[in-house]
Amino acid sequence: MEENQNVIVDHIIRNWDDTPTIIDGKIKEGCTFDNTLIEGWGTMIVDKDFVNFVDASISSYEPVNDLFQVLTDIQTMVVNYFYSNNQNDNSRAETYDKNYVKDEDGMIIGTNISSLRGKNIAECSEKSLAGYMLLEKMRDTGKMKRKAELFLSTLKTETSSSEPHAFLVINGNNSEYPTKHILFDINNISKISVDDKEYNTVGVFTLTDEEYDNLKEGIMVSPKSLYEVISDEYKEIGEKRTFGSKEKTRTL
Repeated sequence: MEENQNVIVDHIIRNWDDTPTIIDGKIKEGCTFDNTLIEGWGTMIVDKDFVNFVDASISSYEPVNDLFQVLTDIQTMVVNYFYSNNQNDNSRAETYDKNYVKDEDGMIIGTNISSLRGKNIAECSEKSLAGYMLLEKMRDTGKMKRKAELFLSTLKTETSSSEPHAFLVINGNNSEYPTKHILFDINNISKISVDDKEYNTVGVFTLTDEEYDNLKEGIMVSPKSLYEVISDEYKEIGEKRTFGSKEKTRTL
């Protein structure tokens, strides 16, 4: 991962086939994120106000030595940014449309991500982009050693078919956790049972080296909850999640 840490990302183009798009460079101000097949609509622009939010959030944040808590805090920052008590009668598409930005030629180039603040329409793409930038800012400022990646892939559950999905993978060695690859599904909480009591927590899963390699190829993986890996007291009781869209084929 280290060889890509100085790559500047100014345009994120989602692959709409079985191949995931993986971002592991530094997202610059002005970076555009093509979130749909329709040019203009659904395109996020990383604007200065949003960069300021990321900088201010991490500048004032003092992380604890507990990855679960750090990821919970990151998820809380993201949810608090995009959601509010104010009612928004517009759909996700309408919210993007009503806040578009035009270039000097009058062409719609996208919507500033800061325009979505408090609009209650953010889903996996908006949350994962924000989470990625917050985690990378933590790493840049020495508050986290692990390296984050932004995956644009797919997800299906026991009750839903495969859909485009964005999530994060956090890599690095840490003796506190028995895995160097952790999948952080920032848009979806996990339901955990402890001593017959149920809790809603951040969605974190452990990836073996093989699962991580498969995930990068778009091959389907159903990772085990990190909670279950670190302790027999925890049990994931939510729906089983499968990330990636390609079936693995046998090599003879």
